[in-house]
Amino acid sequence: MKRFAPLSILLFTALALLLDMKISFYGFRPDLVSFMAYWFGYSRSSGAGMLYGAAAGAVEDSLYMGLLGPGMLSKGLIGFFASFLSRSFFRWTPLLGFFGALALTLAGGFVELAVLSVFSQGSEGFSTGGLWILLFQGLLNGILGIFLRPEARES
Repeated sequence: MKRFAPLSILLFTALALLLDMKISFYGFRPDLVSFMAYWFGYSRSSGAGMLYGAAAGAVEDSLYMGLLGPGMLSKGLIGFFASFLSRSFFRWTPLLGFFGALALTLAGGFVELAVLSVFSQGSEGFSTGGLWILLFQGLLNGILGIFLRPEARES
């Protein structure tokens, strides 16, 4: 599988941010930026995944929140830990893609909600239905993770 050019990665990231802002399923917004961080970390190294996730999270924080940092931290963690799924002893299956995207989206979301509930004065947090939104986002990204395929590596 050929790696995407930087311009197409930027285009897909902008599209994910736009869809996150505009699409809503019964009041639940998707978190496609987390899936993009998962995909980037899964297909590249841990450093590249963390850098991409932190950069995408910084853009997301500057667009959505008044507090800069929770998205950077959560998306950076997703990109970092996703690289270990493709380079570990696990053999890739669609089930691993589902559970990897689900688990990392939930973990990143918990980190983001925890940081927001501690440092923000707004209504974000666990008590305002954040857990249901996070579960929906995790399931949606898990479904997308089924279709993620690892690329063939040369030794």
